[in-house]
Amino acid sequence: MDVQKKAQELAAAIANSKEYTRMMSARQEVNKHQAAKVMLRDFQEKQLQLQKQQMSGEQITPDQEEQLQSLFGVISVNPYIRELFEAEFAFSGLMMQVNDALAAVLDLKEEDDETEEEPKIEIPKKKILIPGQDG
Repeated sequence: MDVQKKAQELAAAIANSKEYTRMMSARQEVNKHQAAKVMLRDFQEKQLQLQKQQMSGEQITPDQEEQLQSLFGVISVNPYIRELFEAEFAFSGLMMQVNDALAAVLDLKEEDDETEEEPKIEIPKKKILIPGQDG
């Protein structure tokens, strides 16, 4: 069995999944609308800036966190960005399911995670998750 060939088959299966096609379609839709594209870019830049700050050992202030949450709330009103976030969330669930399946077969799962249930993907029900807030 050729591992590389199986990896390519898995990649093709993922690329043909409804989660992946939805996410790519949502990205294309955002890119068609300049305002949405700029708003998303600005949000991602701010998010990256705070991640770099945190990775360098600096604490994120409550004010910075509040600003990011506020910006997230503003851009989430845009239907193209909201759909992209929801599609990315669904795709992330698929990738977690794939990772869990690989980890289980390769015996990489944590020992306290003894559930033998089939992993399930939950599609969000049009709920926007705001960073830093529990939903």
